[in-house]
Amino acid sequence: MTTKTMMGALALGTAICAWARLEPLDLNGSWEFALAEGKTIETSGGPNFAATDRMSVPGCWDMQPKWLCKRGTGLYRRTFTLSEAVENAWIVVDGMGLRAQFAVDGKPVGGIQPFPWARLEIPTGPLAAGSHTLFAALDNVLDWSTQKLALPYYDFYLYGGFYHGVKMVFDNRKLFVRTRDYRTGTVEIEAVDFAKGDFEATLVFDGANEVKASFRNFRATVRVPNFKLWSPSSPNLHTVTLGGSCSSATATATDAQERVPPVTARFGIREIKAEKKRLWLNGEILFLKGANRHEAHPQFGAATPEALMVQDIQLLKSINGNFFRGCHYQQSQRFLDYCDEMGVLVWEESLGWGNNAKQMGDPEYFRLQVEQTRAMVRASFNHPSVIIFAFQNENASQTKEGKKMNDALIDAIRSQDSGRLITFACNHNNDDISNEKTDLISFNTYPGWIGSDAGTFENQKQLIDTRVTTIISRYRKLYPEKPIIVSEMGTTAIYGHHDPAAGQGTEEFQLYYNKDVLDRIFADPEMAGLTFWHFADARTYHRGGSNIRAKLLAENMAGIYDGYRRAKIVTVAIKEGFARAAAGESPAK
Repeated sequence: MTTKTMMGALALGTAICAWARLEPLDLNGSWEFALAEGKTIETSGGPNFAATDRMSVPGCWDMQPKWLCKRGTGLYRRTFTLSEAVENAWIVVDGMGLRAQFAVDGKPVGGIQPFPWARLEIPTGPLAAGSHTLFAALDNVLDWSTQKLALPYYDFYLYGGFYHGVKMVFDNRKLFVRTRDYRTGTVEIEAVDFAKGDFEATLVFDGANEVKASFRNFRATVRVPNFKLWSPSSPNLHTVTLGGSCSSATATATDAQERVPPVTARFGIREIKAEKKRLWLNGEILFLKGANRHEAHPQFGAATPEALMVQDIQLLKSINGNFFRGCHYQQSQRFLDYCDEMGVLVWEESLGWGNNAKQMGDPEYFRLQVEQTRAMVRASFNHPSVIIFAFQNENASQTKEGKKMNDALIDAIRSQDSGRLITFACNHNNDDISNEKTDLISFNTYPGWIGSDAGTFENQKQLIDTRVTTIISRYRKLYPEKPIIVSEMGTTAIYGHHDPAAGQGTEEFQLYYNKDVLDRIFADPEMAGLTFWHFADARTYHRGGSNIRAKLLAENMAGIYDGYRRAKIVTVAIKEGFARAAAGESPAK
């Protein structure tokens, strides 16, 4: 497929502003393709591969019939055309798996990218006018020597392909917006990747309202005219456009104001806080009611279409939920856009699952974790729906290696000053030592499903009550004022399988189990939220993996919907439970 675009570079005075006046170039669609089965990027060949097929972008190649569940490297190639030369361009990828390498006209750019699900921005360097060939190699091989962030035992399928598309942009400048006072609409604007930090500019809010701003060290603080707050019930969004400076050392303010291509950001004004055992959104008590959500579908894998994203949000709201925990990796930017627009709160976390002390003690793993977590924060900076940043689900937080790793990730998030709360989903609740620097406590526990038998209905209820009480008591003693939420509780059910005696694995078993969880958590004034495991059934271990007995049909079937989003009977109970006020919830909610 060949795409043409018109473009031009802009120079101010004798200094060059290398930002072209052009729109992003859509690189989605049909690509030439071949699978190098069983091979990694390093051994699969290069840009001159012999194509055998076509592959859609976005799309997971290992969900296609010809390559279903195969491991290896997908080789992609397509052409694009530029009508004029550019000084630089960036290949932008909204999630891929599991490693990627790119080349333009046979020349590698950006090195190997080992960050599954992450948003990638890869500079190409100068590009001449005319036709160009873009090559990509996407490797889904599970091998610690080449891929340290995605490991074979992770309890979710690790897909190969482009998850949510590819484009090329010609301006990498951004605006980060921080709410400084939600009561007055005061925000701080950070000019990111601008050449100069001190300049005068005119900001235009919502396409109409001009505000003069003095940027110092890339930042300016202003009040948004006619501002409205963002919340789940009123998801108001604003835009800000900066066209006032290319921050060239030789350009005049007037010249820059008139000629530099504008940069626009969409944002919401809101404040999230954790104090006095509660979560607070815009000064009101907030109780989180929701589910863990995998970016997955039986047909599309991780390359979920936008219609499915909208469907999931509508389904969550239909059961009176307000919160998705995005497990266990960075979220698609398009999904977060819809959450912003439709009023859903989001926990976003960097990739990790059950990582042990040895892994966390590995210097390269340590480096990659910090890098991907910091990049996650910056990629999702302006999404008001994201209220929590987290990392490394169920890591060995009871070890010194785990504490060192977790502290480093907390510091990486906090260094970006994003206005989000920080936590991680902890399952070492008897001996965790890593929550000292978090803003809230989040625990996973599965009494009566994992690690113990449910037994009678009365015994199941007692198991849940005893375990939750023990966990809360320990954390409350250690952290008297921190909010506590359930980040995972739930159990499995095979869609359409019923048993009047509520045998394990049936929809009735899940129904009674989750009702007991609702009753226990909502009656406890110490709790600030409940997140069921999980929203929709998702593919996991294919023909192996730990605890395979609990993963029949190669799926994690604890979803309250099945993979095709058909409701299990438990959704009725959750809808009723979420409709009633929890013990610590504001009546206004």
